[in-house]
Amino acid sequence: MMNTVVRLLKKAFHEIRFRIKLKNMDEIWYFMGGGCFGTFPPSFYYTHTQEEIERITAEKVAEIEKMIEQINKKNRNPCFFK
Repeated sequence: MMNTVVRLLKKAFHEIRFRIKLKNMDEIWYFMGGGCFGTFPPSFYYTHTQEEIERITAEKVAEIEKMIEQINKKNRNPCFFK
């Protein structure tokens, strides 16, 4: 019984330390300007599988392409094409 409690506490402590490290890593990333140039913070890559990363990245790229397409439609000058 006591071994189980100790094991659970060690696991919980390890998880808390891991989450704190991820938070600190993300804060440093944002401080160094990563939010402007990176798609996702470093913790994202530690907490998601490769398949999830590829799927989510493809979704984000599709969203951005859709926004660019909408901007291009709004900025078209009809007189320019005549």
